Amino acid sequence: MATAFEWKVDFYSGGSWVTLPSVQAINIFRGRRLQIDDYSIDNMTVESEFPSSWTTTPKLGDTIIAYIYKPGAVVGTDNFGAFWGRIRDVKIEYGMVTNLDKVTISCEGIQADWGRAQLTNYALAQDTTDVQVQQVGATAGLSIGAFTGRSIGSAQTYTGNAFALINDITRTEEARMYAGSVTYRSTPIIYWFGRNTPKQTTFYWNDGTGATYLYQMKYEQIEFRSSADNYYTSITITPAGLAAQTATLGTTPIFGWNKDTLDYTTSQASSHAQWVLNNFQTKDQMLASITFTDVQQTNTSTGLFNTDTIQVITSAINCLGKIYFRGATYNTVLEGISISATPSQTRATVFMSGQDTNAYMILDDAIFGKLDNNKLGF
Repeated sequence: MATAFEWKVDFYSGGSWVTLPSVQAINIFRGRRLQIDDYSIDNMTVESEFPSSWTTTPKLGDTIIAYIYKPGAVVGTDNFGAFWGRIRDVKIEYGMVTNLDKVTISCEGIQADWGRAQLTNYALAQDTTDVQVQQVGATAGLSIGAFTGRSIGSAQTYTGNAFALINDITRTEEARMYAGSVTYRSTPIIYWFGRNTPKQTTFYWNDGTGATYLYQMKYEQIEFRSSADNYYTSITITPAGLAAQTATLGTTPIFGWNKDTLDYTTSQASSHAQWVLNNFQTKDQMLASITFTDVQQTNTSTGLFNTDTIQVITSAINCLGKIYFRGATYNTVLEGISISATPSQTRATVFMSGQDTNAYMILDDAIFGKLDNNKLGF
């Protein structure tokens, strides 16, 4: 049995970082549960105790980070960031004596800064989706790194919050995004990846029935989701300022999905709708999530600490998963993660979508792409 992770929480107050004492529990959610979901704001709650002994008190609006502190886990690198955001509430429950007082700190991810950035009559220029995302970030004064957008978003005069606009652009591209930072205390940014950005990391889970990989992980629970979230017979894409475009199988009963986008032409919107329809044509159950703990993991076959156990918790989104379950192999894309940590154990649930619902290229097909024409999806 592995040693439990040691978590730490730091907040920035009075011009310096302060490590929160006596952390008893951490709960984090980042990303999304389903491929069809829009993105929401990451969130975290931290439980601590004995606040009268603290030298510095965390306050509303303070920058806060949570990270796995694992000395010696990787040569040259420790402190693996897992949450970046701000404090939105501090609640104290008083006990009979001061050392029984309990504190619950509620935190919001950096996406909340985008949600508070109000844009009025903002002129968004027509461009590829990655460029549009960067333009919105520059206007709102917020950091974002955007890569390989392929769809074109239309020009808009927009009034509303920046995060809602980023979600519209993300859906136009069928992209993924998540919060992160280069080092655990460096300025966090939103990483945004177009739908066909190469996935750089594959994480492996094995129940013992599949091929052995050096950094494979054990899991304690696996969930398959019914076809309700993976099967549609009618898709309607409504681009701003243009006519709605519907792709349909023409069958009943109708299982429909409707979404607003910034597709710049009805042709692109039509291709977008057809792409979604073709990607969600399975009535089979799909692997939806996998749950594992830190303490159930073992070292690699070479005797080294299995760093993937940490990396998947801190990365989790826009990576690949390969899962061996009862003799079958499932290839997935990681969509989000829920983390529950105490001093004795960290339990994580990774939410996934099947790679067959992320099939962006079929060669020599008018909708899904032609060889050597660099058209992936739509």
